[in-house]
Amino acid sequence: MSAVLNTNVASLWASKNLLGAQTKLATSVERLASGLRINRARDDAAGLGVANSLTAQINGANQGIRNLNDAVSSMQTGEGAIAAAQEMGQRILMLATQGANSTLSSEQRTSIVDEMKKLLIAIDAIGDRTSFSSNKLLSYDASATRKATLYSMQISNTSTDRVSLDSDAFVDVGGTVAMATSGVSSNTVTLASTIAPNVEGRKVYTYDANNNLVYSGFAVSSVSTDGKSVTLTSSGTADVAYTGAVVIANTKAIVFGDGKASKALETGVSSLGASVTNSNLTLDPAANPETNPPLITAAWQQVQKSADAYVRSLTTQRGLMGAYQNQMEYTLSNLTELSSNLSSARSRVLDTDYAGETAALTKGQILQQAATAMLAQANQMPNVILTLLK
Repeated sequence: MSAVLNTNVASLWASKNLLGAQTKLATSVERLASGLRINRARDDAAGLGVANSLTAQINGANQGIRNLNDAVSSMQTGEGAIAAAQEMGQRILMLATQGANSTLSSEQRTSIVDEMKKLLIAIDAIGDRTSFSSNKLLSYDASATRKATLYSMQISNTSTDRVSLDSDAFVDVGGTVAMATSGVSSNTVTLASTIAPNVEGRKVYTYDANNNLVYSGFAVSSVSTDGKSVTLTSSGTADVAYTGAVVIANTKAIVFGDGKASKALETGVSSLGASVTNSNLTLDPAANPETNPPLITAAWQQVQKSADAYVRSLTTQRGLMGAYQNQMEYTLSNLTELSSNLSSARSRVLDTDYAGETAALTKGQILQQAATAMLAQANQMPNVILTLLK
């Protein structure tokens, strides 16, 4: 290389290498200080894009985990309330079994009914008070237009990734054991033969196929012009209290009279026609228990069936809530593993490898020191020209 004065080529190269060493050293220091391999897009543009995509998935999964934990808490709250209602339903069933004992007196049955009513009030209150984050959990009206999904949880950053909860899990737990004491307000009965005249206002007695009196709580309010049907209303009192679905439709004969039931009284018709509308009776198991104990026992057995059906319906509802809890627990496990794997993948792309970066730092420090020394030597090289000039 020529000995020149104006351009110190060795100094330029040494300066360039020193600048490169300092840049690499600064990069190593930044990565070691931040813990990130990618601190800006120029460090690794493609890697930064991958890391941001993974971050979105991780954030969605982590928020989904929190959402599901809230949902599990709400399901546990609802199930606890159903368990309380189920316990009271079991008590009602036990009381109905006790009331079916024909040795009990009227006063004793009345006490049983009073406890049943209080239990039903308590069950209704459970549905009213059970809520989570101001959302009612046990107040859905099953008779309303059914919603396939009542609540749903977003469990990731994908809009369609949701866990949906069916409305059947949130049905109102109250009001399913009918124990009212009022009579039927209106019953239209189609008769098999033309009715005898002048029976308006007469009391109605119904008999079964064995000629046993079944019910006497009706009175005739009107007769059709063709004499083929009558409208019955509650008489207010009954010589025999009986319940069952569509009681009149299950009877053999209707007798119209004006006193205690007797087949000798005026008979309007011997059998019922095919159609009976609006004739469901309500239950009053405490009414006149001494009049006809076998029929009263049958009435209490109807309460048993109603209470048993109620307890079984709660079991079904509680089981559905348990199934949703299991579904969410397994989904939580999946989301937790997903978040961990995605975090591991992001770490491999984004985080600093301290073992490798400390080696790079050491190398950078040595190169910086060597380049600085060589730059100093290069800056002294023009002094050779002075020797030539002497």
